[in-house]
Amino acid sequence: MQILLIFSFVIAFLAILFAIQNATVTPIRFLIWETEGSLALVLFIALVAGALISYLATAPGQIKQKMTISSQRKRIAEVEGQLTSTQEELQGTKEQLQQ
Repeated sequence: MQILLIFSFVIAFLAILFAIQNATVTPIRFLIWETEGSLALVLFIALVAGALISYLATAPGQIKQKMTISSQRKRIAEVEGQLTSTQEELQGTKEQLQQ
């Protein structure tokens, strides 16, 4: 856990260092929209937008996978219950045959 904390501090330090070194103002144009902002902020926003888009693209598959796992767990529990009852019936039949 401490290694993860140290790694997080290193990443945060590198991000701060990057932002300090890239504080120059750069123009941003998109279709008819135009503004100015720091290069570090523009890159950070692009990074967050890319992460959000990739999350939204993979979310339906992950949801479907979780639903499949849930239904399979229910099916396993059902089959285990049937196995237990069949084993009990078999044990009872075995005891009857021994008598």
